Amino acid sequence: MPKQVRGLSVYRSTIERLPQFRLLSSPLTEDQAATLGFDGFPLAGASIVPSAEGPATFFNARGKEIVRKDLPMITKSRSINRSWKDWHGQTHHGTQTRSYETYPREHIAPPGEFLTAVETDSGIAMATRIIDRTEPEESIADLLNLYLECFPHFEIVDPNLAVPVRIEKVNWRILPPGKFPFDRAMQVLDNYLEQLTESDREAARQRIRTITRHEPDFMAVGLGGFSEYIVFGFTRKNRYVFESPETGNATYIFRNEWEQVSQLTKRQILQEQLQEARIIHTSRWAIEVSEAIQRK
Repeated sequence: MPKQVRGLSVYRSTIERLPQFRLLSSPLTEDQAATLGFDGFPLAGASIVPSAEGPATFFNARGKEIVRKDLPMITKSRSINRSWKDWHGQTHHGTQTRSYETYPREHIAPPGEFLTAVETDSGIAMATRIIDRTEPEESIADLLNLYLECFPHFEIVDPNLAVPVRIEKVNWRILPPGKFPFDRAMQVLDNYLEQLTESDREAARQRIRTITRHEPDFMAVGLGGFSEYIVFGFTRKNRYVFESPETGNATYIFRNEWEQVSQLTKRQILQEQLQEARIIHTSRWAIEVSEAIQRK
């Protein structure tokens, strides 16, 4: 099989014979389930946006940016953690915000395609939604590339041959209820933050410290394609803070019941302006996020 396709490629003749179809993986292994982002081996019906592990899964989960060199440069800010010595030779540590010039970036929203576990004669496999042959070739190619990246083998099948049972989206792992002061939150997040650079890791800890000072009573971590988000909840206010540890991203604050908030797609989180507030990681972040959390 090719490693990546631009169009329908070698799959064209099969696809053109079927008005509708699904992609169906070979039987899922424990390692493949973990790579997709499942928190354990999935049961039939479990549905997930695959973790961003390669070009196809990254685009599906996070979208992409186009650098607009045709536009004037703009000033942006970035928070970094650093150490320095004063005139007396004493070492200080802290987070600083630096400004820099860059070209604007246009964000292309992620497709956010879910893959669903289905029962087959050989065990659990992963299936797409029903795909219509008349859909844009680019969209179908994106799904083909997902499967080429995630699985060693897959089939193009009649949609009735891989029918999922009741679908349950697996986007979040909810922690046991209770208060989440900084120390308790970091017990969960220390390993999660290890993927970051030392500077970004310390900046993320400072942002988490700021949020936990307001005593959240709910916490969830993203799974699969949602794994760049940590959610802190203030359930009495129905307010949920979506924080991305990656410096330069934004914090999104939603106000609604968790059952509704948890069903948001990546596109809705990033683009559809459903949030109560969107706060960029800048020098004013701590002030703005505290004001948003405390708002009546």
